[in-house]
Amino acid sequence: MNTRWGAKCLSVIVLGSGLAVPSERAAADRSGAVADCVFQKNPTRFRDALRLHMEELSARTERVARALPSTARIETTAAASADDVASRNYIDDYIFGKMRDDGIPHAPPAGDGEFLRRVSLDLTGRIPSGADVRSFLADNDPGKRSTRIRTLIGSPEFVDKWTMYYGDLLRNTAAETNVIRYAEGRNAFYTTIKSFVSDNTPYDVFAGKLIRGSGNSYTVGEVNFPVGGVTPMGPVQDTYDTLWVRTATEFLGLSNFDCLLCHNGAGHLDSLNLWGSRTLRSEAWGMSAFFARTRITRRNIGSGTGQYSWDVSDTQVGDYQLNTNSGNRTARTALADGSTTVKPKYMFASTQATGSTYREMLANNLIKDRQFARAAVNYLWRELMGQGIVEPADQFDPARLDPANPPPDGWTIQPSHPELLEALTDDFIKHGFDVRYMLNRIADSSAYQLSSRFDGEWKVEYEPYFARKFVRRLWSEELHDAITKAAGIPGSYTPQAYTSPVQWAMQLPDTVEPRRNNAAVTAFLDYFLRGNRDQNQRSGDASILQALNIMNNTFVTSRIKSSDSRTTVAKLLSDKTLSDSALVEELFLATLSRFPTAEEKTLSLDALKSSRSAGAENVQWVLLNKIDFLYNY
Repeated sequence: MNTRWGAKCLSVIVLGSGLAVPSERAAADRSGAVADCVFQKNPTRFRDALRLHMEELSARTERVARALPSTARIETTAAASADDVASRNYIDDYIFGKMRDDGIPHAPPAGDGEFLRRVSLDLTGRIPSGADVRSFLADNDPGKRSTRIRTLIGSPEFVDKWTMYYGDLLRNTAAETNVIRYAEGRNAFYTTIKSFVSDNTPYDVFAGKLIRGSGNSYTVGEVNFPVGGVTPMGPVQDTYDTLWVRTATEFLGLSNFDCLLCHNGAGHLDSLNLWGSRTLRSEAWGMSAFFARTRITRRNIGSGTGQYSWDVSDTQVGDYQLNTNSGNRTARTALADGSTTVKPKYMFASTQATGSTYREMLANNLIKDRQFARAAVNYLWRELMGQGIVEPADQFDPARLDPANPPPDGWTIQPSHPELLEALTDDFIKHGFDVRYMLNRIADSSAYQLSSRFDGEWKVEYEPYFARKFVRRLWSEELHDAITKAAGIPGSYTPQAYTSPVQWAMQLPDTVEPRRNNAAVTAFLDYFLRGNRDQNQRSGDASILQALNIMNNTFVTSRIKSSDSRTTVAKLLSDKTLSDSALVEELFLATLSRFPTAEEKTLSLDALKSSRSAGAENVQWVLLNKIDFLYNY
């Protein structure tokens, strides 16, 4: 790379990358096994979490949107009116209807190029090719956006992206703080998750399969879900509790059970969660008791290796015992009536579902629970829209969901759009818990297709209205795959216990691969905060280290060499029919999914004058560092 020309553009990169300014704070600990009350240690962290999230999301979106060049945004003179946007489905009736009623302005619709890049990344984790961008922009079919959404959903790239997403949600790892699955167990779980996504298995069927799965962790992938609940250094009740906390968090959006399994909610959740403040520890025990007959045992693999798998099964006897005074949670002592055992009771159902095992009873209760569908659509909405209708998405308050049954003074309805949340829930249930259907429904709304650019004064108070598209920094895997696709050289990584390599980071089975002889790639992925699905969750925070890596990591710089015939740069240079102007356009389309502005084109053409090959390398290097490459807007 020509360092002089790179230095000339460095100010553009620093101003445009947005990587030097932190964004969202790290996710809360989700360990599911704590001895001390984390709320009482730092109540401000919890009370202010939503406000801080809103302020940071608004500030980041405003900063990125203002930095976008004119061709990457919609040029308007004022914020749009809700009457200016066509309603594509019932989502828009609720979103724009509320803005209309409350007099809230909103961003204009995104342009075709902005939409294409956004939806490609959101649904598949990949940027569109330059040819795709040209074709889409030239297409005059008014239904082309809907067609594109349907084409992306179900594609192999879609399967990769959503397998990674659900791997994050379900915390599929080879090893974490409490339990080791080994690569073989992780890979089996990965295959189960991928089959769910690729086969479009109904979500209720998939969840039930995970909750009641039995067998060996190396051969029956779904049993790795209960294996993840193993909690050492305490009585077996700690494992039962962790199993329920993870089930409640991932399938019901009710992470506050982690608090309730140590003590009653009163005195701890009073200012945070109305339902939680009224809930007793004994009720939470009734939920954990569904796992009281689950047996999770280690099976040694060979001699001398120390490696083991896990066998998961159910017995016909045994209940949750109140007889502990050590371990990861506070003492479990007899109830007021003297009872020392707790029978399973699904606290959200007046009539208990039956089953041949306790876990089957739990699965049958849970998938019939409306909160199961409600939490699922809220998680999907959050992924596509930038924040949930209920936020944080794993901290629902069941006592504050219904406007027809308002909470007492001092509390507000929790969802930003309660009627929409219920309509989405109904739709999800009606269509057989079809995740693809729901993603299509959200992406094909005008609400999703608003621009991130908001001309006028943006106020944080507009955020709950979804009055603009919120930006996000690309996931580590998305950024890796965008670089390899733009530059023309895919990766080749063989995860542990794999017999053949994968090309894309989105195909890796967890967030610590690749481990074998790929130090530069692994470091790159880690610097962009993919987390480890254990104590460190995926984060959109930004840092100076990220900026330095995107500029200097050999994973990036080795892929823009004109001397390597595989690179996009080399292939374009080899086409002698391409003028300098056409070469620059192709680099912009391949990298940023858009045409250059007049100023960008002038700078790029100037870079080609002294050396066409070095100049082309420099141009793509700068494009890989620009804000509209690093963020989905």
